This record gives sequence, structure tokens and C-alpha cells, in this order.
Amino acid sequence: MQADDGGPTLNRQVETPTDDNETQQENPDSVSDGEYGDETAAWLARTMGGRLENSSIALSNEQYEQARSVLGDDYDKRLEQYVEVAGDTSSDTDDTAAREFEAARENQRNLTNEVQRYRQQYAAYQAARESGNEREARVTARAMERTASNISDRNRRLNRNFERIGNITSVDLSSGQTEINETTENITATQAEIREETLVGTTLTVQAIDSTASFGDPGTVSGQIETENGSVIADEAIEIRIGNRTRTVQTDSNGVFETQYRPRSARLGSQSVQVEYVPRADSVYLFDNATFTIDVQQVTPDVTSEIAPDTVRYGDRLNVSASVTVDSIGVDEVPVEFVMGDTVVARTTTGPNGTVTATVQVPASVNDGDRQFVARIPYENRAIAGVQSVDPVVVVETRTDISVNASRTDEGVLTRGQLQTAAGNPVSDRPVRIRVGDSETEVVETNQNGSFRTVLADSPTNESVTVTATYDEPSSNLGNATATATLAAGSGGGNPPVGSDSDNDLLIDTLVAILFGSDENPAAGFGNGIIGYSLLPVLGGGMALAVVGASWFIVSRFNQSQDTDTTVPAETADVSVTEPDPSATPSDATGPTFEERVETYLDSGNYDAATMVAYLAVHDELAVENGIDEGTTHWELLQRSREHGLSDERMADIETVVEAFETAAFAPTSVEPSRAKAAVERARKIRSNGSP
Repeated sequence: MQADDGGPTLNRQVETPTDDNETQQENPDSVSDGEYGDETAAWLARTMGGRLENSSIALSNEQYEQARSVLGDDYDKRLEQYVEVAGDTSSDTDDTAAREFEAARENQRNLTNEVQRYRQQYAAYQAARESGNEREARVTARAMERTASNISDRNRRLNRNFERIGNITSVDLSSGQTEINETTENITATQAEIREETLVGTTLTVQAIDSTASFGDPGTVSGQIETENGSVIADEAIEIRIGNRTRTVQTDSNGVFETQYRPRSARLGSQSVQVEYVPRADSVYLFDNATFTIDVQQVTPDVTSEIAPDTVRYGDRLNVSASVTVDSIGVDEVPVEFVMGDTVVARTTTGPNGTVTATVQVPASVNDGDRQFVARIPYENRAIAGVQSVDPVVVVETRTDISVNASRTDEGVLTRGQLQTAAGNPVSDRPVRIRVGDSETEVVETNQNGSFRTVLADSPTNESVTVTATYDEPSSNLGNATATATLAAGSGGGNPPVGSDSDNDLLIDTLVAILFGSDENPAAGFGNGIIGYSLLPVLGGGMALAVVGASWFIVSRFNQSQDTDTTVPAETADVSVTEPDPSATPSDATGPTFEERVETYLDSGNYDAATMVAYLAVHDELAVENGIDEGTTHWELLQRSREHGLSDERMADIETVVEAFETAAFAPTSVEPSRAKAAVERARKIRSNGSP
């Protein structure tokens, strides 16, 4: 067994009481259904506790990467197991412990980051002092003040986590607490020395001159700033923050300033309001704060709004604006919500002149007919009253079309389809009711492409059965739609491939090779695994059907099928590859190469198939190159690629392929020849260049 660098051996077996079956040991990875749950939870708690302590030790030794890595993937795995086991144990406290272990991991990681940042800042501070750059030294010292404060805060939270874990699980984390406390104390002492040699402390005092304040009649506040040696900050423009608003004020020769307090979101009645002195980044002076008390009173603003156009339908863009004023003075920095029906379609904040503009899309959840569009301030018992403006709007019903396709699998009836507007635009996040024969209805929700997919219980396979998909939301501006598909007795259902046998076989071989193998060898799997055609039965009916379904869809495009009553665009398969048998050997069979495939489809005018092959090749390339999961959708693949920091040129190439694939796979019309050829060229470029 390989030892874990952060605690007990990962594969260590848990000793369990002898039972009638003489079971002596169980591995936590294999225990389920509550069997020996308490013992397993204890083992996992000790393992995670050991990693937390090892992270604390590494942190004290300034081994930051080690401190983070011992709380990495393996800790996350053990935490997931602990959460699962906690649900099966006899104690409710394990659920609480799981939350503490999760919080401790985050606080330990953040503490590590902050300590590393502080020590880097300390090195920069020393360098600035040695070079005589006092301004840079002050700027850095002030940044270190914030970091040291964050470290103290994280230390308090982590100590609390350690104590709770110890009380709940009896895992002793005292040595870890000692390490983090010593690290924090060392930094606190260091910062005190830096503060003494570089910065000057201040004392802020404030008081309200007026007893009341409102937005229309603000209250006057007076204040003074003194230094720690008793002098004042005189005749200077300084920044102060009242509530959440920062402003510049001028001190007089005695260090005294005056300003107005004009409340907006403050609650009504007597309120304690905080004021902060905010020194410049290069100032020698330190931050300080104080409070004053004042009675906050409410004013009712005038809210006006406009919308255009005033007649809309589902998906239309609506331009909206609103203005919030009190006695013709714009009220800035107050929230405004735009509402259609019961749906908040936008939230924003007023600008300096009290106005706001937005562009919103009409949602499906608003019923058609004469409706109201509301602009409102979502306040209650605040200095600015919560009021609204209402504009009439006419919502027109939008006709919809729904398609459905059904086939039998080992699990039941696989039903897929798509909900669109009559104009062919996908309708996402809407409920579709599915029924197989006379069975009970199941409701599924459409995805971002308007597609839906579910598996329902089947009737005896020796009977024909009708599958019905219905969209009929009463409170919606979308019209009703229904579609049916018939499964013959004993049928496999769906739409079988049509066209010449040789073309169809080539296309299915292509999909199997790319979805389950390399471009040059259909038997070679993703990564270093070996997965051949023989694994299709092992992978289960669902995955095999996904491959066949994708094949049928492209073949139907290849043959330009006109049958659209029961055919729906196939969804991207979420492929989950089973770990291969190490004893398996690669097949000697060879298939058509990527170039041969795309040239075949381009030459024959099957641009959808060429685009699909180009995308799958790019998907395979990026999955290996950037460690992206093979099962990601096309838009997720694009997002993951951005997150990996690929160059703009490379991202543009990937976008070209993905956008063409979107049309080829999901649009009711075929991809244009020029776009298909561009996707193929970009795929060739991505495959040939590798990482930028």
C-alpha cells in the first residue's frame, strides 16, 4: 500500500467488530448501506484530521504548496465519503462534523494564501526600506495591515473549526492549533514592529450636529482626526466613509471637518452610523473609525419609467428605463427591480443622476394579454420608501412546435424531443409532460437548446405503444403543443439509419471510433485506455444507444431525410468511459483517418457529418491537451478552454468549430458549406498545432 503524505495510509483497513460472518476488516471505499458506518466515519475523520494538521505544519515551515496539496483532491474525496457515510450513521453529529471539515479546509487554504502573501509583502517592504524608498515602504506596510488582519480573522475561524471537530469526533487537532496560532502570533508581532517604525496611529471622533436626517433634509455631522502623539491632521483634504459611501472633506486648522449625512438604505428610527477615516495608500497615517447616532426619517421618491416597444412576445427584447428623484434631486445608488407578471426580469442600481436603463427579454412565464410592467424600489422601512411605477404592455401568444422520438432500451422507453417556437427558436427551461401509453405522466424540463430526454417505464414489448409529449402551461405566453411517436410491438423504436449500407457503416464506424477511440484506430480509447467495439454491451444500453442515436442523426442528415415528424436533433452524449481491463489488447483493425472522413463527407456534400467529425476530433484533442472531461458539452468545452488561458487565436478557432457544430447537431436546417469547410480547416489547425 502507498502511504498518504497527509495522514494515515489511504488504503488502511478499518478494524470492525467480529460478527456472525467473522468479518474483521472493511475498506472505507467499499463500505455502504450503513454497514460499519460509525467505524468508517471515525477512520475518515482521523484521515482528514491528519491532513489538516500536516497542512498546518507545512504552513509554519513556509511550505505553501505542500500545505495546499495535502488538502487537495484526496481530502475532497475523503470528505465526500464522510458526507455519504454520515447520512448512514447512527449519530446526527456526523453531519455537523462534515460541515466543519469542509469549513476547516477552506479556512486552512485561505490562511495559507494570506500567510504566503504577507511574507511576500514583508520581503517587498524590507527591500523598499533598504533602498530608501519610504513611500513604497508605507504603501506596502498599509497593505500588510490588511493582510495581517485577514490572517487573524482566518486563524480565529480555523481555531473554531478545530475545536468543534475535536468535540464532535474526538480527533485531537491540538498540535495543528498550536502551529497556526504560533504562525499568526509571529505575524502579529512582526506587523506591530512595522507599524511602530513606519506608520502613525490616528483617533477619529464624530458627532451628529442635527438630531434627524433624511434624503431630502440631510443631517450635519462634525468630526476630528488626531494622531497618536496628540497632534491633529490640519488643513488637509481627507477621505471618510459614512455607511457605504466615500467622500472627500476638508479639515481646518484644528483638524475638524463637517459633512452631510443623506440616508438611502438606512433603517428608520434611531440608528448608529459608522464613519471611517480612509488614508491614502501612501499616507503615513493609519485607519480609524467611530460612530454617531441620529434619527433616520423616510421620504417617498418619485419613480417614473418608460418601456419600448409596448407590444411584445416571448424572447423579444424590451428596452426599459426608470428615474428616481426626491424634490427633483436624483437618488443615486438605490436598487431598482423590473418586473413582468410575477417574474423579476432585471435588477440594477441607479446612477449618479438617479436614472437607470436596461434591456430585458420577455420570459415564457408571463401570461399573454394586457399586462403590467413594473419598475420598483424593493425597500421596506428604509430612508427611501419602496414605491413603483407601472407601464402597460401587451404580451402576444407565441405558437410552439414539439417533436418526440422514442426507442426501447434495457431501462425502459428512451424519449427525446425538442420544444421550439413556430419560428424555430429553442424554448429552454419549460416543463414538458411525457406519457407512455396509459402510464402516469412524467414532467421533464427542456435544456438550453429546448431539448428534453428521459427514460420511462415500458409496457410489455409485445404490445405497440404510443408515446405522447405535451407542452401546455396555463400561465405562459407560449401556445400549447403535442406530438406523438409510436413504438411497434417488440420494436427498437426511434428512426433507424437510412441510405446505402456502405455509407452508413462508414459513418457509424466514424462515430464509434471518435466517441470511443482514437482517430487512427477505432479500438483505441480515450487517454491511454483500450476500449474497442466489444465494450459497447458492457457500457450499458443507455450509452450504446447514445452512440447509435448520434449515428442515426448524422446519417439522416447525410441522406437529407425529409421525415421530420418523429426525428429530433440528437443531444450531445454525456460519455462516461468505464475503466478498461488491463489485460485487454488493442485490435489490429484500422479505420478511416480523420482526413479521409471529412474529405468523404465534404466531397459528397454531407456538410453536417463533416462538421460533426471536425468537432469530435477537436473535443478529443482538447480533452487530452487540457485535461477537460470527455463528457463535457460543446459550450462547456468552450468555457473550459477559456479557463485554461488559451490564446485569442486558438479560442477563435475553437469557437468556429463549436458554433458550426451547434448548427449541425441541433438546428432544423443543415450547416452552410462555407461554415462546414471553415470548421474542418480549424479542426486541422488545432490538431496539427497542439498546445499554443
